[in-house]
This record gives sequence, structure tokens and C-alpha cells, in this order.
Amino acid sequence: SWRPFFWQPVGNASECAMIKLVQTESAAIGDVEATRTANPVKFVIPFNSKNKYQVHIHAKADGSGDVLQMKGAPERIIARCTHMMLDDKVVELTDIERKNIEEQQEALSANGLRCLGFAELDLDPNVYGEGYKYATDDAEFSSSNFPLGDTPNPDDLDAQGRRQNPVSTQGLVFLGLMALIDPPRPAVPPAVEKCKTAGVKVIMVTGDHPVTAQAIAYKVGILWSKTRGDMEKDNAKYGRAPGDPDYENPDDAAAIVVPGHTISVDTSEEEWDFILGHPQIVFARTSPQQKLVIVENNQRQGHIVAVTGDGVNDSPAIKKADIGIAMGIMGSEVSKNAADMILLDDNFASIVKGVEEGRLIFDNLKKSIAYTIQSNIPEITPFLGFIIFAIPLPLTTFLILAIDLGTDMIPAISMAYELPEADIMTRPPRNSKTDRLVTKRMINFSYLQIGLIQAIAGFFTYLVVFNDYGYSPSVLMGRGNTEVWGMQPFFCKFQGGSYVNLAGDLDTTRDPTIDPPSVQFPFWFPGQSGYLIDCGFAHNNYKGGGSNVSLSADGKSFNQFDSSTYGGSTKGHKANTIEAYEANYKARYFQYIPWRSRVSPFWQNRFLWWDVANDQNAGLNYGGADNNLYFGGRPAGLWSICAGNDGTLGKEGSSSEVRGAYVSPDAEVVDPSTFDFSQCSDTSYSNSYYKNAKFCNGQSTEEGTACDVVNSGKDGLSLNPFQSFYCKDSCGEQIPDSSLQFCDVNGNKCGIPGVNTPVAGCDQLCDDVCYSPSFMGDAEYGGSTSTGYKQCQNIASAEGALEVLRHAQGAFFLSIVVGQIAGLLVCKTRWLSVRTQGMRNNVMLFGIGTEILLCGWLAYCIPINDGLGTRNVRLVHWFCAIPFAMFIFIYDESRKAVMRATSPEKTDPITGQVTRKAGWLEQNTYY
Repeated sequence: SWRPFFWQPVGNASECAMIKLVQTESAAIGDVEATRTANPVKFVIPFNSKNKYQVHIHAKADGSGDVLQMKGAPERIIARCTHMMLDDKVVELTDIERKNIEEQQEALSANGLRCLGFAELDLDPNVYGEGYKYATDDAEFSSSNFPLGDTPNPDDLDAQGRRQNPVSTQGLVFLGLMALIDPPRPAVPPAVEKCKTAGVKVIMVTGDHPVTAQAIAYKVGILWSKTRGDMEKDNAKYGRAPGDPDYENPDDAAAIVVPGHTISVDTSEEEWDFILGHPQIVFARTSPQQKLVIVENNQRQGHIVAVTGDGVNDSPAIKKADIGIAMGIMGSEVSKNAADMILLDDNFASIVKGVEEGRLIFDNLKKSIAYTIQSNIPEITPFLGFIIFAIPLPLTTFLILAIDLGTDMIPAISMAYELPEADIMTRPPRNSKTDRLVTKRMINFSYLQIGLIQAIAGFFTYLVVFNDYGYSPSVLMGRGNTEVWGMQPFFCKFQGGSYVNLAGDLDTTRDPTIDPPSVQFPFWFPGQSGYLIDCGFAHNNYKGGGSNVSLSADGKSFNQFDSSTYGGSTKGHKANTIEAYEANYKARYFQYIPWRSRVSPFWQNRFLWWDVANDQNAGLNYGGADNNLYFGGRPAGLWSICAGNDGTLGKEGSSSEVRGAYVSPDAEVVDPSTFDFSQCSDTSYSNSYYKNAKFCNGQSTEEGTACDVVNSGKDGLSLNPFQSFYCKDSCGEQIPDSSLQFCDVNGNKCGIPGVNTPVAGCDQLCDDVCYSPSFMGDAEYGGSTSTGYKQCQNIASAEGALEVLRHAQGAFFLSIVVGQIAGLLVCKTRWLSVRTQGMRNNVMLFGIGTEILLCGWLAYCIPINDGLGTRNVRLVHWFCAIPFAMFIFIYDESRKAVMRATSPEKTDPITGQVTRKAGWLEQNTYY
């Protein structure tokens, strides 16, 4: 009948069960503590795995002497008894009764019950009286000085020459058996089943009786086939012999129960290989030494061994195991200290959960790495394209850092929160020597598959942006030198098309195939049939000294606006000259400002009249920039070789050809004497460096007549499209010199003067008109000084090209992020479909959202985009990479679907493990 317990016992589970059995509500009868107090203990032999019994000697409560009590393994207890208690009488223990007890014990054990045997003996008070010193050995004898039922062995001496004490061989009185049930937790059988499907072999190693161990093993699923021992028994029971049709060959048994007495350190490796070769194994009645040997032989076979235990006896095996696991509740301090891990709830299912969690961590690390390294290919291929094909650099190092340290961070971390795939516990254990975090197949997947598609998407977007803004892909290769692209004017040879002004009106007087653009119609529009034949740059054919710029003749220090302070120095940088520009024009390579750039979001009209003094945002580094940066771009004026060499090109140096700064060979066969803005007597021009040059911009009276042709052409009235010009108060649109209006002293426009013959009184510069340098230093027109006038320059060709490159780089950056979002989704699973896995990872969803927001912030937020070199990318250019992202997702889902279809799974009936025959696709792409 049911009765409550009144306190919670702490200790060995079997002891607790026995206490709960005998403890009663009455303090007079059945109270454990009261009984212990009334019968004080006098001597104890603790339980150990060698003896497998425990002995207590108590003084009786009635004072009639001492009583010896023993409990332990039934077979050990029965072997020490000569009598038994039957109906409260001590009778002789006959062979029949002994066999009956053993059968009862086996029957109980077969039901999974743990059996304990009990015996006692009333000690003779005349021999074991008050003050008797109980001992397990002494100087003369190797055994106890009180009855223990030892097997008589009078002739054997121990290592110290001691013989057996005859008293210890006196038999005990067998009291009976107690059967306890320690049922497995409900979570254990499913956990064992998970282990089987996952290829984790569970071996039971216990101190219980073999029959008990076998019964429990069947209950929890460690055994499910007929054991070798059962086959041998059935063959003997039914008289089966080898060759009989119903004979069961024990060698074919998948399960085996190994009693501890059959194994030892001396067991051969062949025997161990035979035992451990069984898929289903139970070791029973094992000692600490045997447990250690079991672990060592499993490790010898190459297995990773985890051992669980709670007692001191388990400590050697726990310490030896690859992963030692101690029980946190019932475990001893010794076992905990020896363990690598402590199981807080003492539940075997928690170990399986740990295996699953370990696989999940390894899985998610793989996924995170696979995702992270995908961007390496789209990040490195722009530099390869820049180096190999000399295209304008598609991606900057700042944007690479923005990807690696910005947009990729949260999505990569989110992989740690990914839930396990449904098949995670049906995979076989990984081979620790070959299946590492990063494998060849992962490199193949991330680099040559997903990463390559992302790189193609990036280059496609990059080329679309260039094409949309007027730079066809055919003109980019060989033009990507960072010292010239966006720093110097870009020249193209046109076939057809038309020149256009700011308002969009066509110039019907000029044919772009043979005529250069005018100041009023600077843009080229392809129309229906126009196209670019070829494009390039002008020769960088002058390289001044690398030392500090010298002082002017009157001692003034360097001023970028004062041409007299340049002293022939370019701070070691290569520079264009007016002769290089003229050579391109004579070869019909004209300054290119695409109309598509004019209608783009980045276009500013002031590119045509940039204030070189106040505006510092141009790529050409005006506005008082550092001298080294300033000379790295196009200066505020023009270098002229002929002006610096008394009308000749002067002495030639080495070739000025620079990789990535293509110049048409046609520019090298022109006649310099035909140049319009260079007074040259030479008839031969080459792509060489020339030794001397003079800087002209009309800002110094020291320029002399040598700069007059550069400033106003040979006719004195031409407007040099490459030269600076000057406007009152603010920069504005230029007017050809032949159409310039002048003002009287009151600021009223008073007509257009003739060449060098101004109208009387009409000799002042107007406030709302821009003039070429020749008028700024001409006293005849009141321009003896340029004070109050802004120096302006047409930078539209170079600045437009630079802005297009910035947009293309920003779009390339965004295309990588779009591709990475697709890459993140395909890395969610290694085997299953994303549809099966689901989108339940909220951290990943948050990462995708922040990734998109961060892209928008980096691309559209000023001044962040200025610092990174990005621009406000048009919405349509976001969509360029989306088809590639969709292709990545569809490709990988298809790859995994085919992989699952061509790699069939089956469950091994012997081991319970789910095995998969890997198909070609799995062998080569499953990372």
C-alpha cells in the first residue's frame, strides 16, 4: 500500500530505495535513525568493486552481543553462506535451495530488476565480547579475524607469508534477496534511438548482473537483436548442431553481453576486436580496471570515446576517455574532478542533446564560414580586372572594408542562431581527419560557384552603370590608370552623333566625326546611329622636378593661381600639355562629355565653369589642396612645351606611354606646326617625355608673349577650350572671344570691339561676362589686374568620368550585398531545402534588414558617401544584381534537390544507423 515518506534521502539510489521501503511513520518501529542509534556500528568493510559486498558489525540493542550483516551481489553473498533463514529458523542451505535462489535471482534480473543478497551471523559473545578488536588482517593472518564465509584455502600464503585465518571461513546465514527497479527515464530510449541513427554507438558498461544488464539494455534500445549468449543457450536447449537448418550461429550475432570475468588486461587484441566488432554490446559485472581497458581498446580502433559515470570506480575510465562526463547530482567529487564535462541533470538524453548541439555548432560554423568567404571573389576580381585589363577600378578598399566589417557582420553572426536541419542526427559522425571546418568542397562552393556568380553580377552592374552614363564597355579596357581616369580629360573619336548644349539643342554646324565640340555645345549625343570608335587620354608628356616648387623671379612663394611661381615643377607627377591635347584634336580625338552624364543625377552645370579657388570637392584637388595632391590632378592652367623651349618641342626623353592610360597611335603622327594653341616650329611629334615646359594661365605679367598663343590661339581671338577663364564675382558660361561684349566705365555694355581696336570708351570688363586670360592682362581693356575675378575651368570631361566611376563603384558594392543576401539564404542549409528549413531565424532576418539599411546609409548619407567614394546610386541600378541573386538561390536549391535525389538513404537493421550512398553531386559539392 502507498505510504508517504517524511524526509528526502540523499545518497546512493539503491540505499535510498531500501530506506524508503523500511521507514515507517512510527518512531518506535521501523525508524531508521532510531534503529541505527539503538544498534551502534562497531566495524565496517565498505563496498568495493572487487569484493562486491559490504559488511557491518553492530552491537545488538538488547546487549546480547554483536551481529554481522552483509549485503552485496547475490552470487557473492550466496557463495559465503552455509545456512539460510527459513520461517524465522536457521536451516542448512542445501544445493537445491541454492539453485532455487539462483533461479529466482535470474528471473528477477531478466525483468530488469537489480538484485541484492543479504546475510547475517550472530557472533558468539564469548569470543567476540566487549572490547574485541575486529580486523580484516593482522601480522599473522591475511584474512579477517571474524566470520566472512571465505572459501577455505589453508595452504596458500600471501606475498608477506601470511596464511588464511580459519575464523574467516565460517559460513553466514542467507536472509534473502531484495529486488529494486531503477527504470530508465522516458527520454532515454528516444535518445538512444537518435544515437543509433546518428551513427553513435552506445555501449553499456555496468556493475549489474549480466541478466539484469541485458534486460535493461533491451528496454532502452541498446540491444534489439538476439545476443550471442542467447543463441548458444537456445542451441543447447533444443539440441541444435552446426549444419542443422534451425541452428543459430553465434558468430553471426549482432549483440553480445560480456561478463566482466571474461575480460582483462591480458585479453588479446584479436579477442577485443571480435567483441567490439559487434554493433550491440553490453559489459556487465565490470571492475574499474576493466572499464579502463574497454575505453583503451575502443580508442585503439580509432573511435572518439565518451564515458559517463558517477562513482569513484568510474574515474579511471572517465579520465582516459576523449570526453569524460560525470553526473552532477549523484556523481562523486572524484569523478567530477576527472571529467571534462559535468551533466547537471544526470540524464543520458542530455548527452545526446549535447551531441546534437555540437553538430549544430559545427554545422553553423561551416555555414558562417561558407557565407563569409563568398564575398572574397567579388572583392578580389575587381583588382584582378584593374591589374590585368587596366579597367577603372570597380571597387575600392574602403568599400571592401564596408562589406567585411559592416554589411556582412550581423548576417555572419546570425548563422550561430540557425536551428538544426532535420537530418542533423541521421548523419554519420564526421571523420575528424578529413571533414574539417574548411574543405576543398567549401572552397569550390563559396569561391567557384556562389562567389563567381556574385562577381559576374558585380561586373555586369558596373558595366551597366558606365553604359547608362555614356561610357560603353568597349572603351574601358586599358583606360583605368588611377592617375588619369577622372583626373584628366577623356578623348574619343566619334562616328556620327551630334553636339548638344546645356539646354539640349543640337549643333547643326559641326560634324562630330571631323569637328571638335564648341564651348557652347560641349556634349556629344549619339542619336540613332552614332557610336564611339575609340577613346583614350592625351600623352602625359611632361614631368617636372620632384622638389619643392621654386620661388618666382620676384621672390613670391608658390601660388597655384600665379603661373610665375610654378618654376617648371610638377612635384614629380606626369602632366598633360597643350601640345598633347592638340595632338589628340588633330587626330580627331575630341574631348568627350557624354550627354547621358548631362542628364544624370550627379551632373552639375558648374562642371563647365568650376571655381578653382573656392571649390575643393572636385577630384582634381583644387581649392588650396596640398601641393602634392594638386599636381596629381590637372592644374589650373596649361603646360606648354613649345612655350618653354622657345617655339620648339625641345629635347626628347623616354617614352611617356603609361599602362592603363591608352593614347591613340594616331596622335603620334601629327604635325606640331599645325597646332592652333601652340607656337611650334617642329614638324614631328612623339609619345616622349619632353624636358622643359612653361605654365600658362594668364595670371602673371611674367608669362610674356610665349603664353599668348596658348591663351588665345594664333589668331589672338580663339577660345582655348582647355585653358582657364575668368569671371567677375562667380564663374559662369564662356562666350567665344569673337563675340565678347565689353562695358563702359558705368558698366553698360557698349559693343564688341574689333581686334586690338577697341571702341572709344568701351574698354572695361563687364561684371556678367567671362573672359579668356589674354584679356585679363591687357591694359587696353582695363585688365591690367585680375583682382576680384574668379579663375574658372572646364572640368566636365574629367569630373564626369570620375563621378561615373564613383557611381559604378557604389553599384558594384550594392550588387555584392544583394548577392550576399542570396548567399546567406543558400547557406542556411547544407542539405535540406530552405523551404523545409523555414525562415525562423529572427537574427538572420534582422541582419538582412540592417544590411540593406546600412547599404542605403553608406550610399546616400552625406558625408559618409563622400568619405567612402560612393554616390547616390539610381534605384534601377540596385536591380541589376537581383536576377543573379535569384539565379544563385534557384541554382543552389536545385543543386541540393538533385543531391538529395541522387544520394538515397537507408537504415541498417543491424546497427540502426542511417546510411547514405553519396552521389556524384554530394561527393563534389556537399561541404
